[in-house]
Amino acid sequence: MAGSVRELLEANVAARPAAVAVTGGGVSRTWSELADRARKIAETFAGAGVRPQQRVVYLGSNSLDYFDVLFAAGLADLIFVPLNWRLSFRELADIINDTRAPLVIVDERFHEVTEQIEPLLEHAPQIVSLTPHPTWRDLWQWVDEREPAVSLPDVPADHVAFQLYTSGTTGRPKGVMFANGTNVRTLLDDISVEWGFTEADVSMCCMPLFHMGGLAWALTGMARGARLVVADFEPRGIVDLCRDEGVTAAFFVPAMIKALLDVVDVERGLPQLRLVTYSGAPIGRSLLAAAMKTFDCGFLQLYGMTEATGAFAQLDPEDHHPDGPRSYLLGSAGRCYPWVEVRVVDPATLTDLPRGDIGEIWTRSAQNMVGYFERPDETAKALTRDGWLRTGDVGYLDDEGYIFLRDRHKDVIITGGENVYPAEVENVLAAHPAVAEVAVIGVPDPKWGETVTAVVVPAEGRTVDLADLKEFVRGQLAGFKCPTRLETVESLPRTATGKIRKDVIREPFWRGHERNIN
Repeated sequence: MAGSVRELLEANVAARPAAVAVTGGGVSRTWSELADRARKIAETFAGAGVRPQQRVVYLGSNSLDYFDVLFAAGLADLIFVPLNWRLSFRELADIINDTRAPLVIVDERFHEVTEQIEPLLEHAPQIVSLTPHPTWRDLWQWVDEREPAVSLPDVPADHVAFQLYTSGTTGRPKGVMFANGTNVRTLLDDISVEWGFTEADVSMCCMPLFHMGGLAWALTGMARGARLVVADFEPRGIVDLCRDEGVTAAFFVPAMIKALLDVVDVERGLPQLRLVTYSGAPIGRSLLAAAMKTFDCGFLQLYGMTEATGAFAQLDPEDHHPDGPRSYLLGSAGRCYPWVEVRVVDPATLTDLPRGDIGEIWTRSAQNMVGYFERPDETAKALTRDGWLRTGDVGYLDDEGYIFLRDRHKDVIITGGENVYPAEVENVLAAHPAVAEVAVIGVPDPKWGETVTAVVVPAEGRTVDLADLKEFVRGQLAGFKCPTRLETVESLPRTATGKIRKDVIREPFWRGHERNIN
């Protein structure tokens, strides 16, 4: 199959040159058209002296242009770095400075943003626009002026294909590097099979392509010859696009699923949809049950992290039982892929724990990142010398090998000497009829060190009462896990991929304290 982005492109051109590779904004490109555009851009970059393994930054929305540049980088052995355009000017500039990329490719939507960023750049990269701009080079004019017959380099298996930056919610963003022969090969050859893609599929990608979730979903479908439909997420527009394009497989985070359920016509549904894959945040059982009923298709849950090239475990459609003796599996993150090793480790002693005991999840496979770009100390903290990735997630394995998560290790609340895992409390509170969304955090308390606090978005037309929540939880969790404080909000802050920003929620409670735990 394919061991690199370049091989993915070449294999599809050989197998299905006239088939549509990607559709977006009402325009479609066949594999041969995509390859022709990507090769012209790659030759332009190479002819201008951009050397193999230099970084090319891309600042743009989900579009066909993204894939032109992604595959051009793959052909020219360059490292593709898509930027999270939701970051601040300063954060974007810091990332570009970190890459020392000679080229920054920008689409028209982000001209104004880039104009703000440009004075903050330290190494004066060349800014190239996908459309005409008064001061920057125009990409396609540059392509037309390129030197003919520029040869492209080989692409070694150990070279880095792309570099994605972590969200930075707990510190300065780090560039996570992924190599062709390990990370990319596993994604294209193995994970694409686990996700069930076929040449007959039409795959919807409305996840941000600057994150691993969107990029991995796009590439895995392409690896199996599926037609890709790309768009930015807007609920009504996505419903219409799924119907118009005959989408059969889609990837959403739970917040997206909820938004779609609010606008989809239940009678019409999305009849061609056969699979909804979801990840990025816990999903309430009532929401999942409603989605399974409305979409009437298979559901696949993914568990992973950027540093592991996305998912390394999944809960298969046949394990999605809203009722019955196996319904408890909906609280699981699924089982690891056959080629992935997993262990549960005591964070204090670094020794393995028996099945059922709670510890930190570690994983080892060819999916694990090369490392953080120019961050050897940070890489060493995340990856052991013998290749184990410390996920930072707290959980346990049952006797069948299913992973059950309790929380991120950093989110553990210590109250009166007892550990409380917020996800456990959130899963219970989410079932309360007056609760639409909830985040549980620890806030400072002079007696207990920290106290359990529920930050709740009330369901439409409902009010939330702390006494009622306590009573609701008391029969299901130990007393020290019950929330002692309630805050109601209109919405919860989230990252671009839908994960709740607990650091933002905590900040006002911990303001003025020297540290964020007691």
